Amino acid sequence: MAQIVGKYEYVSSENFEDYVKSLGKAELADMFLQATPIVEIQQNGDQWVVTVTRKDKTVTNTFKPGEEYDEQLPTQGIVFQSVTTKEGNGFKTVSTSPLAAKDVKVIRVYEFSDTGMVVHLSTNKSDVKAKRTYKRL
Repeated sequence: MAQIVGKYEYVSSENFEDYVKSLGKAELADMFLQATPIVEIQQNGDQWVVTVTRKDKTVTNTFKPGEEYDEQLPTQGIVFQSVTTKEGNGFKTVSTSPLAAKDVKVIRVYEFSDTGMVVHLSTNKSDVKAKRTYKRL
């Protein structure tokens, strides 16, 4: 099983622009695409701490698997209502997003390996999927 705790640097995206547009917020696609974040994941007992750093902003989110929490994105103060569960070799986060209609769930599956992290993005209302790849630092 791969180590989850660590620091990861964004490398590339697949179909991410179409994914953001499928949320009905095409105007935000460029903002997300220009971001090249560093993600640091730490574990404190049963809590996980995820810090995302971009050029201009750093946000930290803390969660316990299975419990709802406010997840702040490092983009214009966007806050998701999220629940993250441990799943396989990583995490699955299901969120209600202010970027989408209330019945749309944003789903992110985080898959870890010895060399990095891949985030698979989807929703419960669209077939559009995306992937963001990060290398382990």
